[in-house]
Amino acid sequence: MSLVRYMNFFFKNSLKQNFLVIRKLDDQKYGALMGTDSFGNKYYENTEERYGRHRWVLPAASVPKSDATQIPPGWNQWLHCVSDDIPVSDELGRVAVNHSWAIQDIIQNKTGTRGAYKVYSTTKPRIEPWSPSVTQR
Repeated sequence: MSLVRYMNFFFKNSLKQNFLVIRKLDDQKYGALMGTDSFGNKYYENTEERYGRHRWVLPAASVPKSDATQIPPGWNQWLHCVSDDIPVSDELGRVAVNHSWAIQDIIQNKTGTRGAYKVYSTTKPRIEPWSPSVTQR
């Protein structure tokens, strides 16, 4: 990172905002707040940054619990520069999606939790586990 970018980061944000950005993103970024979604994620844009790094999200969840599935489709489209339109929310904070193929309710990733998918097998196992037995002498 260049010294100019590093100094701009510290002068354009407050000390609290600097700590929060470094802790959640592991990078020094500053920019204009573009919006917030129903999960509380905040979306930023900095046109001085190079293309592809000029839009980012500051997750509302703590660092180990943040997940890419917690970004709604409209904001994901904006983040990846598919559209420059900022998603508009209704009264409940949901982004209006009018496509029949779009998922209306977001299902979060449950890997590593009790709700994770477990494969159920209906076939007989090929290998039988060995259970040692002790014989009397």
